[in-house]
Amino acid sequence: MMKKFIELVRKETVLVIAWVLAIISAFFVKPNIKYIDYIDFRTLGILWSLMVIMEGLSCNGLFEKIGYKLLKKTKNVWQLSITLVFICFFSSMLITNDVALITFVPFTMMILGKCEKQNLLIPIIVLQTIAANLGSMLTPIGNPQNLYLYGLWGVNIFTFIKTILPYSIVSFFLLLLFLFFIKDKKSKIVVDGKENDIIQYKGNLFFYVILFVIALGTVFKLIPYYILIFLVFIVVFFIQRNVLYKIDYA
Repeated sequence: MMKKFIELVRKETVLVIAWVLAIISAFFVKPNIKYIDYIDFRTLGILWSLMVIMEGLSCNGLFEKIGYKLLKKTKNVWQLSITLVFICFFSSMLITNDVALITFVPFTMMILGKCEKQNLLIPIIVLQTIAANLGSMLTPIGNPQNLYLYGLWGVNIFTFIKTILPYSIVSFFLLLLFLFFIKDKKSKIVVDGKENDIIQYKGNLFFYVILFVIALGTVFKLIPYYILIFLVFIVVFFIQRNVLYKIDYA
């Protein structure tokens, strides 16, 4: 039992600390019916829905397909590095920073292996991590923090993006600056790989795209969040229920 507990603490350190602090806080603010108001069900519901949708799109190979399409025209290390880093920067604005990294870091490892450019692995993955976190700050759905702040702030989408845009522009050029330090920029590369069979179930992709559009409508307060949760659960349960088990609920 103790071994399992230690393993849990190591694996989910932030979650365990959060629970401990929550329990301690209960001694100072006594539990009562008002506790239920502390939970932001709308943010949690939208976040869960987006996680399910993005996991579904990822499981069906959409993001890898997009990655291959973007890499087709790369001719040298410089172009390859820019593509791999900025695909995380821009995709994180829509598919969240976590999904961008979970999808494109393994993708990067595979591509660099095929090109025999493993020496670029560490610098590119470090820049991808930075890029995903910086890119995701531009939109309300880029990360959970933004989703919460957008709902709390109560401004429209244009005001939100306008406020963050200067920081995103600076981030873009800083990433570009660091990419100038990549070694052997003019070294020729050939991106190999078969992309034809990446998309597994095209029919499923249609449903996930529709759900994503509905999720955007919910973020922008056009659709009640409980309708989104219901639709995501029902649709995914019937078309690909294993996706529901792959979410990082912790």
